[in-house]
Amino acid sequence: MTRRRRPRPRPVDRADRGADLHVHTSHSDGTLSPGEVVRSAAAVGLSAVAITDHDTLSALALALPEADRLGIELVPGIELSARDEGREVHLLGHFVDPDHPELRSAADALRASRRIRLERMIDRLADFGLIVDPEALRRAFPRAALGRKHLADYLVRTGQVPTHRLVFSRFLGDDGPAAVPKAGPTVAEAIALIRRAGGVAGLPHPPYDLSMERLRSYREAGLGALEVDGPSLDRRRSSRWRLVAEQLDLVPIAGSDFHAPDRPGRWVGSITTPAADLDRLRRLSSR
Repeated sequence: MTRRRRPRPRPVDRADRGADLHVHTSHSDGTLSPGEVVRSAAAVGLSAVAITDHDTLSALALALPEADRLGIELVPGIELSARDEGREVHLLGHFVDPDHPELRSAADALRASRRIRLERMIDRLADFGLIVDPEALRRAFPRAALGRKHLADYLVRTGQVPTHRLVFSRFLGDDGPAAVPKAGPTVAEAIALIRRAGGVAGLPHPPYDLSMERLRSYREAGLGALEVDGPSLDRRRSSRWRLVAEQLDLVPIAGSDFHAPDRPGRWVGSITTPAADLDRLRRLSSR
């Protein structure tokens, strides 16, 4: 069954609109500037918006004056990359201190390691006669945090490998000869870092195969919130995660995972967190 598209939100009373707690800007892989994101949130009547760029806090200082001007709450956030037994896991941090030195240092290190990893994979692909022009790759994917998927797209687009499946099966799969493991903190370390920065750690877009055992281990490490509604979740899975959040005493959060206005159903404010749950999240933070 095809999921019904969410209607584009219309300006209403801000007390009723809630908060979009998962939004990206041009400071990571989004297309809108921090100010444009805030103006978009205000235009649809949101009471609050969280900027959660990938591994960077740099948009927050630019967004805050516009949020103050428009009378909308800016929730300082980040989407932090972590690892769990070879698998990449993202963690949202809400109500973090944007000036927390340890968090800023960790975010800078993650972005630097991503660039180094990409360069190493390009070098390894060259050993197999597969040529990737770094500048052409960046032009092809100007908004992306570049990784294996983008390398595969590039190799298929340039006709060097016929299919994405073949790229991963022969070269870039987890055990492939051109793959380079990701660096970064473990999930437990990332959760602890977010908490030391005064924030609440939340798990966004939970994968369909996430086990209760693993989620409980995240909870025991200090996870405080679970994304229960987002563009990748249908109604059945959303209902399931709401029940799980209640069982584990996690704050249920929701957001659009906004990157660009041209993505149907994923504009700022299309999916929101009710005010009561935002208040729970705020109380859970130590800021």
